[in-house]
Amino acid sequence: MSGGYNIQEIIFVDESGNPGLNITSIQRSPYFSFGFVYCRDPSALRKHLKRLLRREVRKNHWPQHVHELKFSLPIQDMRKKWGYTNLQIQHYLNYLPRVRQKAINFVLNNSCNIFSAILNKNTIQRSSWTPNQLGNFIFAQTLFSNVIRNIHPIFPPNIIFDAGRLSLARTPAFQGYLMNKQTYYRNMGINLHMGNITTPIPASSQLDPGLWAADIVAGAFNIKYHLNDPSYANMLIPIYIANGERRFWW
Repeated sequence: MSGGYNIQEIIFVDESGNPGLNITSIQRSPYFSFGFVYCRDPSALRKHLKRLLRREVRKNHWPQHVHELKFSLPIQDMRKKWGYTNLQIQHYLNYLPRVRQKAINFVLNNSCNIFSAILNKNTIQRSSWTPNQLGNFIFAQTLFSNVIRNIHPIFPPNIIFDAGRLSLARTPAFQGYLMNKQTYYRNMGINLHMGNITTPIPASSQLDPGLWAADIVAGAFNIKYHLNDPSYANMLIPIYIANGERRFWW
C-alpha cells in the first residue's frame, strides 16, 4: 500500500508549465504539457526513484530541501524560501541533466509506458477558457482518447494526479468532470475497458514517486517545443503509448 490506495495498474499524471492564457503567461510559458505514466505494477518504479533521490542528495547532486525528483528545479523556492545562492543553484543545475537521465532510465526499465499532451498557447483560439477548464479538458481528452484506449487494460487502472494542480475546493469538481467524461464515452459506444475507473485520486507529489516520473515526462515534452530540445522525449521512445504525444491547438 502507498497513500491509502491499492497497488495495481496505475496511471500517474502531472503537468509542466502554466495553462494561463494572459499575455505574460504565454510569454513566460508558451507551452503547457501533461505527462501520463502507465505502470502495470508501480512498486518497483517507486522504490528505485526513492533510492535515486536519496543517493543524489547524499552526493550533493540534488538540493536537500527539494523532497522530490522533478524535471526542473524550483529555482525561486531555492532562492527565496531556502536561501540558496546563485553559485549553489548553478551547482545543482550542472548535475540536473544527469539526474533527469537516471530517472528516465528507471521509467524505461520498470514496466511503464508514457504519453504526453502539449498545448501551444500561442495559437489557441477559444479565449473563454479559464486555466482550470483548459487543464481539465486536456487532461480528460488525453486520458480517455489517447491513453486508456491504447493501453487496452482488462480492468480500469487507478488514476493518480498531483494534488497541487488544483485547490482543495476545485478538486471534487475536477473528479466529477472526469467521471462524466467516462460516461460520455460509454454513451458514445466506446468501450474503454471492463468496469469503470474509480474516482481519480489526488496525491502529494512529495510522497508518491510515480508523480515524479509523470513530472519528468511532462517536462521532457515541454522543452521539446519550448527550447527545441527533443533529447529527453526521444529517450522515452521505446515506451511511448501509440505515437507518444497529442498536440492541442497546433
